Amino acid sequence: MIYVILGMHKSGTTLISQILHHSGINMGENIDPGITYDQGNKYERRSTRALNLEILGLDLRSPSFDLDVSPDMLQLSGDQRRRMVELIRQCNEAYPDWGFKDPRTCLVYPLWASVLPEHRIIATYRPPAQIWPRYRHRHLHHYHQNPSLAWRLMKGWCRYNANILTYLQDADSDFLVLDYQEFMANDAEFNRLQDFVGRRLYDGRTGSLYRSRAEEDPLIRIVTWLMDRRTGYLPSKTADRFESMCHRR
Repeated sequence: MIYVILGMHKSGTTLISQILHHSGINMGENIDPGITYDQGNKYERRSTRALNLEILGLDLRSPSFDLDVSPDMLQLSGDQRRRMVELIRQCNEAYPDWGFKDPRTCLVYPLWASVLPEHRIIATYRPPAQIWPRYRHRHLHHYHQNPSLAWRLMKGWCRYNANILTYLQDADSDFLVLDYQEFMANDAEFNRLQDFVGRRLYDGRTGSLYRSRAEEDPLIRIVTWLMDRRTGYLPSKTADRFESMCHRR
């Protein structure tokens, strides 16, 4: 079986990929478990990530949550489609179960879905209040940049998660939605993941690494309120829909 992990940046996609990889579901080439997340090990399949970056016209240093693009604006070149098909063929021959994760797949998933055979989707959800501490500037001489950064991050959060909701609504594939906060806090979400993949999983959760818990940051509350009322992005509605889906399956 093929597993595609979808989720906004800093939403737990690396942890889910790590758990699957160490449970016999190959999630990437040349993954070194001795390298930590902070040292750059994101448990990503380099070949799928490279294709995502090429399709979006980005490099690894580009902040893709700033990219104002919708999936219907994108298309594969003939060469990209051939490379996708060949990549899938090689992985299918090499591994009975495999998958890939890259937050940018949230922007290009329909292109992958157009060539992927039967697969399953695992989507991770994390509220913006938990993601924001990983991006905000803490030093006073950069602090003035936080309002603009918070606005950009919230737009990206809405775009990524709205895309995921659309994909799941239209999906022919089986899917599971995980609440990252609940996943780290108790075993119920972990057991749901085990049931979904149909195997006993390595538990890679580490409480000491559960950073960026929800904080009462007035700036995020203000940005959410403004975006709800002044733009077509609706973070509160997106959050409600995701939380409903997390408890539906």
